[in-house]
Amino acid sequence: MKLTAFSDIALRVLLLMGGLPGGTLLSTQRIAEGVGAPYHHVTKTVAKLRSMGLLASQRGRAGGVILTESGLAASLGSVLRELEANTAIVECEADETSCPLNHGCKLRGALARAREAFYRELDGVTIADLVNERQVGRVAVTIGLVPPSDAFA
Repeated sequence: MKLTAFSDIALRVLLLMGGLPGGTLLSTQRIAEGVGAPYHHVTKTVAKLRSMGLLASQRGRAGGVILTESGLAASLGSVLRELEANTAIVECEADETSCPLNHGCKLRGALARAREAFYRELDGVTIADLVNERQVGRVAVTIGLVPPSDAFA
């Protein structure tokens, strides 16, 4: 199974934000620089993560985006289920009329079960489990932040 670019960027954003010292606010522009993705894509991703309650934002001159406690505790499986909810594994899932073998097809059911097994395997992994301050420390320096204290230990 291949994740969409949107999910890839979302996971990068969550890992970056999770690896920064608690309470660190970042602008969407700095997040885009940190995760190496176009600003426009990161803006859409941050909006989705905010709607999911994983990120919060603060307006104003000193504002920015912050990872919520529920964002840090979120299971990878549940995050991906939500982000990939409308993604078809095979074309016939998206357009049932495209396949002449559609009637009584068992492939879609088998693929749906496989996808759920994939997510279920990731349900026991939280964003906090994946955060690596040492990895994020180098990124923090490149976007002008002080890295976490043990980032280069």
